[in-house]
Amino acid sequence: MKANIVLLSAASFLLALPLAQGQTAYKISKSSMTIDGTSNLHDWTSTVSGLKGSGVFVLESSTLKGINSLDLSLPVTSIKSSKGSIMDNKTHGALKSKEHSLISFQLVRVDGIEKTTTGFKVKTTGNLTIAGSKKSVALTVDGKLQSDGSLNFKGSKALKMTDFNVSPPTAMMGAMTTGNDVTITFDITLTK
Repeated sequence: MKANIVLLSAASFLLALPLAQGQTAYKISKSSMTIDGTSNLHDWTSTVSGLKGSGVFVLESSTLKGINSLDLSLPVTSIKSSKGSIMDNKTHGALKSKEHSLISFQLVRVDGIEKTTTGFKVKTTGNLTIAGSKKSVALTVDGKLQSDGSLNFKGSKALKMTDFNVSPPTAMMGAMTTGNDVTITFDITLTK
């Protein structure tokens, strides 16, 4: 009986070994991200710096087969508007940056990976946490395995601020009000 357990354990380990070898840890090496929105006076764009993250990806013959984990975060105060510090302060206040200094995304599952002519399309579900409110979001991204072995992902996601209990910022004693809808656009490169 004891010998069977040892043999079964050894066989399980050997069968899992090729899967473990195909898993590779990556971390963000380069990123660009913007948040686009509207107001009753003008459209606006904020840029985001300081995005950090890592994940474990399953690659087989230069093809993405799975994502075992992916965690991303950015400091709220890294969101900067072309409209200046007044807009930044309003944005950081609306996002409750003093109480919740980070915005984060954690992968829950991969819903599908489809090969495309330029790489692959990945459909995922993850938990997005903004201003202390965590919501499940579906996210579809275009990906590519670069010649240097890095992974590049591009995509965008439309969100409503109020879905995360964020009140759209106002300025000039309420004369300027921002719209509830924003679009986040990103281009992220991860390396081993």
